[in-house]
Amino acid sequence: MLFFRLRGLLVKHVEAILKELNAIDGEPEFLSHYCTSFEAFTTGTSYISELFRYLNRYWISYSHCETGQAPVPGVYPVTELSLHIWHDIAFSKLKKRLVKAIIHIFHAARRKRSECFEDGDCIASIVQTYFSLGLCRQDQMSLYREELEQPFLEDAARFYSAKAIALLSRVTISEYLREAELLCAQEQKRCESRLHRTTVIQVRQACCRVLVDEHADRICEDAENFLINNQKEDLHRMFSLFSELANENALISFKNILKKYIERSGMEVVQKFQQEETTKNPEGYIEALVQVRNKYFELIKDAFGFHPLMRTALDQACRAFANSHPRLPELLAKYTHYLMSRDKKQGCSRALLLPGSPRSVLPPLLDDLLEQKIENISVVFCLIDDKDIFKKYYSKFLAKRLIKGTSASDDMEILLIQKLRDICGCDFVSKLQKMMKDKMLSKELMDSFTAWLEEKDIDLRSADAANAPAIDLHHSVTYHCDVLTAGAWPISSAAAEHKIFLPPAMEAHTNLFTQFYTGRSTGRKLLWIHHLSFGMIQSHCFDKRYEFLLSFYQMLILVQFNTAKEMKRSDIVQLTNIPEQDCAHHLASLVKAVPNSPVESPKAAKAPTREVEEDRKMSLQAAIVRVLKTRRDIRQAQLMHEVAEMLVNQFVPSTTAIKQNVEILIQKEYLRRHEEDKTRFLYVA
Repeated sequence: MLFFRLRGLLVKHVEAILKELNAIDGEPEFLSHYCTSFEAFTTGTSYISELFRYLNRYWISYSHCETGQAPVPGVYPVTELSLHIWHDIAFSKLKKRLVKAIIHIFHAARRKRSECFEDGDCIASIVQTYFSLGLCRQDQMSLYREELEQPFLEDAARFYSAKAIALLSRVTISEYLREAELLCAQEQKRCESRLHRTTVIQVRQACCRVLVDEHADRICEDAENFLINNQKEDLHRMFSLFSELANENALISFKNILKKYIERSGMEVVQKFQQEETTKNPEGYIEALVQVRNKYFELIKDAFGFHPLMRTALDQACRAFANSHPRLPELLAKYTHYLMSRDKKQGCSRALLLPGSPRSVLPPLLDDLLEQKIENISVVFCLIDDKDIFKKYYSKFLAKRLIKGTSASDDMEILLIQKLRDICGCDFVSKLQKMMKDKMLSKELMDSFTAWLEEKDIDLRSADAANAPAIDLHHSVTYHCDVLTAGAWPISSAAAEHKIFLPPAMEAHTNLFTQFYTGRSTGRKLLWIHHLSFGMIQSHCFDKRYEFLLSFYQMLILVQFNTAKEMKRSDIVQLTNIPEQDCAHHLASLVKAVPNSPVESPKAAKAPTREVEEDRKMSLQAAIVRVLKTRRDIRQAQLMHEVAEMLVNQFVPSTTAIKQNVEILIQKEYLRRHEEDKTRFLYVA
């Protein structure tokens, strides 16, 4: 039969080719002749297939051994038949020699450290023969993977494993990393355009595994030396090689080394500043923390390209050493106050005056420097666990700056609040924003008050004789009044409830402002916080005229001496109704030539902390109820996790605190325990 005679002819032809190939010496010559013979054979059989087109279409299709209606063993279309014959007769006998020859050529190139070699095109052609023979299989790549790729990868791993051991015995880790990086790149280059792209990827992975992963512990031993000596190139090279490994164990070990080193460096800075020194010099302490963080931030950028794992190491380390100081939130708030306060002589932030030549710094440059300092504040703020404590101190200092008008720049104040909002959300800064808004609205309010006095001048003078000196007083002095929203400002209203006796003109002026404000803002009530007021008065009793910047209580006391040269303290208390203790304090400051610098009492220092504890209690309970209201039924572990996540931008709640507040809420009947499973909580509607 024609088909079987053709098959016999092809078998004899391939057997003859096999004899020729077996007789060839030399690996390059063998590979070249194999490629030529295979190409000639496949080209010839393609012509034969055209001649046997009719046979392919009918009888072979009908008798195909796998898909035909009447299958006959060994029957394939002519092209497929030729590939089966080549595989069974030639390839099966020569496959070991083929792999050996290819590996031999690669070995020679590796020894020469050459990326290009003369037989590269021949190897690419050999690889194509594997793909052609694979057409007979369901998975075309399977033959290539099993017969060439797998042995090649195993040999490459053995070669570079021996290479690694030899290198480690005679070079430093820095030199070894450079050599490993070069070897991986060279091997990849040799395989490109010759082997399949999947092999290129796998051979690089194999090289990294035996050169790097198997010796990761030894390599990591020098990681700290690289950090100490700031060897960014070596650190980058180590990180890049670790990043290519299939498992992340080496990279995680490297990350932990980096974290511990940064944390240790930060702790050295913290220990240099004893707690007593930090409270006296918060500026130096915060600047030192920022310098440490920025130093390693640059390292993360230059050596590791801001890789998330390395950023995590930096954040964890900085949080650890920053929060090791128990008063960090307070110190940062004090540093912020120092930074944002205006220097009396220069009219800019005190922190930005250059020693020796403050006037040489131009205002635009000062703004740029101040903006950079604000960025540093936001960096340290991100590291703080107890952000709510910082907010308490910061709000008090902000109120002090706004009320006394000592803020270096309103724009910079707003910028800092925006930074805090970006980190913690709108709720965190809502009161701070309201404080800034009150201050801006107060300026507009004073313009309106002056216009109102001018418009109503005649009517007001005729309505009450006391109004005339009050209106004259307003036009003769510079007067400003801030209307502050109760609840937004960290100010106690207790002092406002104590009535102070004002001079007649001042009392009438106060009444006029109250009349003006209540007329345009119905339903609102003004409480006068005199103890926070201040002013400047002139003396007319000395050879020279002096100006005194005084608190409001000090002004009231001095005004009493317009009618008498000597007065008893009891008389002053009676005339002004200033509390006796406050009166004694202000008199002492007026009598002493050099008053003592104010020292914060331990009680006053602890006050914000007590307030924070109460606020935390309420925040915890609100968060617990919010979670329960959403979940309705939740286990204790999940509840603690979700509550901690919800409060992460305020503080880090302890497990004990959460449990205590859960019990309080159970007593208040906001939630209850599950009857059968006591670790589950149910929301009570």
